[in-house]
Amino acid sequence: MADDGNDRLAAELRHFRDVEAIADLKARYCRYVDTQDWAGFATLLTEDYVIDNGTTRHEGRERAVEMVSGGLAGGSSVHHVFNPEIAVTGADSATAIWPMEDWAYLSIGGERRAFHGFGHYHEAYRRTADGWRIASTTITRLRMDEIDPDPAPVGSAG
Repeated sequence: MADDGNDRLAAELRHFRDVEAIADLKARYCRYVDTQDWAGFATLLTEDYVIDNGTTRHEGRERAVEMVSGGLAGGSSVHHVFNPEIAVTGADSATAIWPMEDWAYLSIGGERRAFHGFGHYHEAYRRTADGWRIASTTITRLRMDEIDPDPAPVGSAG
């Protein structure tokens, strides 16, 4: 039986739509964390979501949201992700590795601290009735530099 070109084209289109949906999902992840929209952030995760940030591991969406929101309480962050390696591994599953860079301005034990980090997000995704969701995130760090927690305002004399 000859390969049906329409079926092949439909499969390729679905693949590219899935890749784009996963990239959009990760963009929302960064925006929701940086704007501290914890209700929005929770909608991106599966109920059984697992996060491992290299120091702690949390299982379950609620526990993960508590960990991330608690870590940024009284602070702020900026996350950038670049050039993902996204692999659709099944009809309803995918993985990705995202090179990342982040800035975090935090209050740790009442002391202002700030960090500039580099590394990768290693993620697994699952298609749900509501679309693609993040099932797990493992953050690996290549570098984490402590920086001035009170930088000079933009446009000020240095």
